[in-house]
Amino acid sequence: MVKRQSVSKSQFWEEKYIQGNTPWDIGSTAPAFVKYFSNILKKYPYADIPTQRVAVLGCGRGHDAFYFAKNKKLQFDVYGFDFSKGAIKYCNEIKEKNKIKNIQFIQKDFFKLIDEQKWKSKFDYVIEHTSFCAINPKGRKKYIQLLKNVLKPGGKVVGLFFMRPKEMGGPPYGIEPALLRELFNKDFTEINKLHPVKCLHGEKLSGKEWFGIFAKKHKNG
Repeated sequence: MVKRQSVSKSQFWEEKYIQGNTPWDIGSTAPAFVKYFSNILKKYPYADIPTQRVAVLGCGRGHDAFYFAKNKKLQFDVYGFDFSKGAIKYCNEIKEKNKIKNIQFIQKDFFKLIDEQKWKSKFDYVIEHTSFCAINPKGRKKYIQLLKNVLKPGGKVVGLFFMRPKEMGGPPYGIEPALLRELFNKDFTEINKLHPVKCLHGEKLSGKEWFGIFAKKHKNG
């Protein structure tokens, strides 16, 4: 009998890349992210946007991370984290080929960021796209704690979340909007209400990808 790898082990994801079995990879930046940050740029003149730090958790081949780094008007310093050595190797090759200076890729179990002081309150944004649905559902509270730990007060989780009944299993592991809000409610404020968006993962998942933004509460908020 073939032993099933745990989603909590790097080898599970490494094998996915080796086999080319990466259905979560849409080959481009998620349109919902482009739309949201394009609207921010419309509101603020170029000179008024300070340099901000962005973490892309489970960055994969870096499509979202490279969008934020290459858009000079956003003035972002970008950090991409992924479990897979192969994914990070690919991202670093693209980075070097295109001589992109304002991005770093780090091979790491992103849960380990909680234990390292240097990441505490470091980021203005965390980009969530196919990471929450990839982890074991038992680790969801810890994931929310991770987001709280690495974000500055007022920092934002800009996320695409996979919605479907948990009984269908995974990965990807679905969740329902009410439960997702319940997980975020203590330490975050929902500032852009969860809503379904166009899904590029194919008709099978259409209507199940929801966009929303949660801001980390200030200590007195």
